[in-house]
Formats: sequence, structure tokens, C-alpha cells
Amino acid sequence: MEAEKVIVIREQDDLGPVIARADHRDKAIEVNKMIFYWLPPLVQEFVLCHEICHLKYEEWDESETNRLASILFLNRAESEKDLEERRLFLSYMDGKDMSNSLTVGAVLGIVSSIWGISTSIYGALKNKKAGWYSWDAATQMSNLDVMLKQAFEESRKSSECSASEFFWNLLCQFTNKDDTLEEFLNRSDNDWVRPYISKYEQKYGFGFHDITPVDWMAFPAVKIVLGVLVGVAVALIVKKTINS
Repeated sequence: MEAEKVIVIREQDDLGPVIARADHRDKAIEVNKMIFYWLPPLVQEFVLCHEICHLKYEEWDESETNRLASILFLNRAESEKDLEERRLFLSYMDGKDMSNSLTVGAVLGIVSSIWGISTSIYGALKNKKAGWYSWDAATQMSNLDVMLKQAFEESRKSSECSASEFFWNLLCQFTNKDDTLEEFLNRSDNDWVRPYISKYEQKYGFGFHDITPVDWMAFPAVKIVLGVLVGVAVALIVKKTINS
């Protein structure tokens, strides 16, 4: 039987807002030195479990990768107390929102909820001006995916700013050659970005430059409240049916 190939972990200095990513070509995980080591050990472990599952199962779907990573993460518990802490950690996560190569924004939300960390990782990243034009094509696409997803999600929660404004606030930290979003988009070597943006416009149902009303369903708390109300309503209907 052929021995299973060891997954190598490589450190990278400049992966932008991506914490870690899986390199399927040579079965390696690349971690962002600017971010990864700032995170608590439990978060670091889940990030690695996520990337390992991408490689081990050749899985590309993020929801399925998170499901597999959660199983691996729980199986690594060393005690009942450890297992409960891991379950608590996973309870803060929404698999649908954890994008490819886990993002700063998503993980910061989990970290701050569990540990109350006040350090801004983005604050550190703002001081690192090398970025977009030094990244290879795979890194550019991965980071673009991360930033566009965050931008459209934030735009859903705001009635004052468009996705393009949120996007540029993220991207401008890594494009010291260009002063504005239009300058960036108009560069001949960035033409491929526009169709990428249009995919997100189709997915979210509003334009990149549109300022939209607040979509309350973008807030997890609203979903929880609605779920509770629906549950109460169903319980009352069932109770009334039984009594009648």
C-alpha cells in the first residue's frame, strides 16, 4: 500500500487578507505569517483542519469542507472539557459564510465572540503595502474572492455604502500603485476583475456600485429571532390542534 503523502505547511509573508490556503498541486498548506500566529491555538487548529480537508478529500465546496473539518476538529479533542470547548467554538461558526481560505473578517468575528480579543488584524495589515502586484495569479484570485464576498455582505447591512466602497476599503491596503478603484479597474492587466464582480452581482442580486436598503436577513441575530418566532407559532398551533 502506498504511504499517504505528508501535508507540508509553508509560511508566506504576503497573502493579503487570506489566513491560509490549500495548494492542491503539491499537497501543501500555506499560512499567512501576518495573521495566522496572531490567532488563538484553537482557531489556528480549525484553520489547519479546514485546509487539510480540502487536500485530503480533494474537496472544493466550502460548506462540505467545513463539515469535514468540524468532524476532524472534534475528533482531536483530548478530554471532555476540550470537546465542549470545541463544540462551543463550532457553535459560533456558520459554514455558509466561511469562504475559501478562511478570511480575516469571518475568523475575527469568532475570535472576538469567544475570547474578547480587541487587537485589529486589519490594523496590522494596513501597514503592509506590498500586495496585489506582487501576488501570483492564484493569490490574486483567492484574495479577490475573499474581499468581494466581504464587500457584498457588508453592503447588505448598510444603506449608506455600496459594495464597491467596502471592496476598495479592503483592496486599497494592497494596491499602492493605484489611488482609486477606477484607476485599479481601468488598468489593462486587471480587466479580468470585472467579470468576476459581475458574478457577485448576479449572486447577491444588486449592483457593485448600488447603495441598497438594509437587508435584515444578513444579520444572524435576525435569523435567530425569526426562527424562535416561527418555533413558538408552530408550538401554539400544535397545542391548539391537540386541545381541539
